[in-house]
Amino acid sequence: MSAVQSLAAKATAFIAQVEEEEKERGFTMSFEFPQKFANHLIGKQGSKISQLREKFDVEINVQDGKVELTGPKAKAEAAKAHITTMARNLADETTVVLKIDPKYHRELIGAQGSLINRLQTKYKVAIFFPRSAKNAKDDNSNGDAASEAGKPRRQQEPDEVSIRGPKKGVEEARGEMLDLLQYLKDTSFTATVEVQQKQVPSIIGQGGAALEELRQATGARVDIPTSRDSEKVEIVIKGTKDQVAAAKKLLEQKRAVFNDTVVKTIEVDRKYHRDLIGASGKCCC
Repeated sequence: MSAVQSLAAKATAFIAQVEEEEKERGFTMSFEFPQKFANHLIGKQGSKISQLREKFDVEINVQDGKVELTGPKAKAEAAKAHITTMARNLADETTVVLKIDPKYHRELIGAQGSLINRLQTKYKVAIFFPRSAKNAKDDNSNGDAASEAGKPRRQQEPDEVSIRGPKKGVEEARGEMLDLLQYLKDTSFTATVEVQQKQVPSIIGQGGAALEELRQATGARVDIPTSRDSEKVEIVIKGTKDQVAAAKKLLEQKRAVFNDTVVKTIEVDRKYHRDLIGASGKCCC
């Protein structure tokens, strides 16, 4: 069969299919659809139902808890399957509200929303953090780390985080978020130790070796301000309760030794220097 004959056969078959569908245009079926979800099916100004009409090539009417489809039987059945699935998904949708201290919000959201976006994708849910007067103007703020933009949501209190989506996904996302919250609580203990500015180099050590040794020994995070504007420096310690306590104790011990150290200068005739230093730098005293 030549290419022209093949194309002609396909065109003939397509025309026959269209003619057959036109004969079936009078086919009608109806089924129940929850009235409370009618707006979700219709969409704003009928936008969603118009998309469905175009997608399935059938007429769709929604009224009094019923959907009526008119068009070729196969297309009407496909549209019905899609709409009933939508109804099941809407019926399964739920929202939970968690009470979470705002001081943990930023870490729960993650850098550029990375942690929340991962949960939303993994569990197919939308997670909403509250907007404050300050961050409402910032599209990249904590309050905007959520999907499904445009869906209405109630006003949230500063300590409320809501999760919306399929029941199973919501429950699993809730559990993972609460686990992360507990981890943050367990590792968010802090303490400070004030030392003299001139002691800082010895605490840091050459190339940061002494500070790294302190971190390794205790597991705590130790932050030393770089500013040298004052005689005192406030070292900040973060970690679990035990880690913070251990690091604080070691720093306070170092501070006590440093504060108890006295430096005196005495004059010694140069002719005695060699004897005081000793062979290979070993003091003879």
